[in-house]
Amino acid sequence: MEIRVAKTAGFCFGVRNALKITEEEFTRDSRTALCTYGPLIHNQDVTRSLEERGIRSISTPEEAQPGERVVIRAHGVGRKVQEQLTQRGAVVIDATCPFVKRIHRIVEEHSAGGETILILGSPKHPEVQGIMGWSSAPCLIMEGPEDEIPAAIQDNPSKKCCMVAQTTFRQENFQKIVEKFLKQEYNVCVCPTICSATAEHQQEAVALAGKSDFMIVLGGMHSSNTRKLYDICRERCPHTCHVENAAGLLGYLQENKAIRKEIAAGRIRRVGITAGASTPNYIIQEVVQAMSETNMFEELLNESFKEVHSGDIVKGTVVHVSENEIVLNIGYKSDALMNKDEYSADPSVVLTDEVKVDDEMEVVVAKVGDSDILVSRKRLLQNQAYKELEEALENHTVLTGKVTEAFENGMIVLYKNNRVFIPASLVDIRKTDPQTLLGQEVSFRIIRLQRKRGRIMGDRRSVLFDERAAKRAETLEKLEVGARMTGTVKNLTNYCAFVDLGGIDGMLHISEMSWSPVRNPNQVLKEGQQIEVMVKSYDPETKKISLTAKLPENNPWNGAEEKYAVGSIVEGKVVRFADFGAFVELEKGVDGLIHISHLSNKFVKQPSDVLEIGQKVQARVIDLNIEQKRISLSLRDLEAPEEAEESTDAE
Repeated sequence: MEIRVAKTAGFCFGVRNALKITEEEFTRDSRTALCTYGPLIHNQDVTRSLEERGIRSISTPEEAQPGERVVIRAHGVGRKVQEQLTQRGAVVIDATCPFVKRIHRIVEEHSAGGETILILGSPKHPEVQGIMGWSSAPCLIMEGPEDEIPAAIQDNPSKKCCMVAQTTFRQENFQKIVEKFLKQEYNVCVCPTICSATAEHQQEAVALAGKSDFMIVLGGMHSSNTRKLYDICRERCPHTCHVENAAGLLGYLQENKAIRKEIAAGRIRRVGITAGASTPNYIIQEVVQAMSETNMFEELLNESFKEVHSGDIVKGTVVHVSENEIVLNIGYKSDALMNKDEYSADPSVVLTDEVKVDDEMEVVVAKVGDSDILVSRKRLLQNQAYKELEEALENHTVLTGKVTEAFENGMIVLYKNNRVFIPASLVDIRKTDPQTLLGQEVSFRIIRLQRKRGRIMGDRRSVLFDERAAKRAETLEKLEVGARMTGTVKNLTNYCAFVDLGGIDGMLHISEMSWSPVRNPNQVLKEGQQIEVMVKSYDPETKKISLTAKLPENNPWNGAEEKYAVGSIVEGKVVRFADFGAFVELEKGVDGLIHISHLSNKFVKQPSDVLEIGQKVQARVIDLNIEQKRISLSLRDLEAPEEAEESTDAE
């Protein structure tokens, strides 16, 4: 295996200088408090070492104590921050990188001259935030060539603009943005502020990654320049990792099965190593040593493969899922396989709907072979739930599960991947087809448990009895004449309906179903329908309950005195005939009678001679009896006088 390290890998001048200044200050006076404004370097090992020596990190000027020495890191800070630190009585030690200092001067000068300042970089990066702090006017920012040119520049293209870049900005992206501005002929002053060491570092990474089978980028996870190096290398070498040190490399190998396979197959022959500006040289050497010593590297790989045995509970990451199986990475030398039946006891489960690549799950090892390993989620869940089942059997606890299978002699309820058989006789209070419950959640009790034989029997009937008794007791407490209740139509007869009020039935007579006449209960009600009723009578001894659906507020005779006042003209529909006249429906539940003598001023032998069923007519109210619910109407009163005279002459 050939290992090549980038010549420019590791500390840049700015970082090295900041560390040197901090070390010198600590050595010169170890008794006076010393801190850094922000982490001096994006490297956990270095940061931890400084903290152990009492060199803390602050993030705001307010944290600085009077007389305390504050080292400004290589990223630099804004002018206001320095002034605030001085006002706090802190001693400012400026370790800002010279390249960054140059940008501060450019921005300060050009902004004072009225120019727009455009910064290429990340607005959240401390270097960019520091640069903005030296401008006397608000700054514009572009993070990459894909960004639109800021509207402030587009709206005023003739105004001079000064363009600077974060020192670690990618050179190729810088050129793309410059070309974008030149193409539009904007009045821009381009200041090349990318650190030469950074540019060289990136160029070397490009060349090295293009010649490597495996590329290792060392540096802090929050280091901007390291992340840029990783992006550059990843574009040219698919097998690229970003780690902080040798321990991080081991972790990467443990998690990345693909690279382990490539190494084991001998396809990784050339390894390239580069490092961000915040990576100490000793970390680079540790990684080189680990990769160089064949035995050590093989040991690292072997350590990454955990030993597993049947019955072990392991955590795995899904790397593949299909309709019938799941492949898991459990950190073993080979992936683990789990069939659909071992994922769940529910046959209706669709693996591709429930499981996605990168999902994590716990499983139990079912079998370890020479070249394969079988695991089961179902067995793990079954084992975990079995203690619950034993306690439920002992305490008569009510459990809830989904009906997954139904047969003529019973059904299967799934409880935490345990199949519970409920015989048909224990499915319901009344004879019920188990098929009607398929897919539903039901409550049940465990009545038999045989773990060795894998048999579990349940009882739903007793639960329903208890629920019904509880509902009945609750209903009886609030049962009284006049009480309003919501019930469910249980069954219908020719003359009534039986309504379940909650564990107890009430009778709703056909005459009480509606304010309008009802000839057949099926006209207004259906089995299973919910209905609001009122208790009309109740006998506590016999438990007989009579109900009415004729609620007072729905009485169509409410307000009849105003709606059907004597003398008023109303409109209705002819609904039926009698020998003595015609009945007109004025609204549902309210009929008026037109006596045959009031059908016309002319002689009428029978109502059908002048009217038809369904015909709409207007009539005058001539009498109203609210108590007897009778309304007398007249058509004759609305006939024209000429018609009345003709009738009289004829007589």
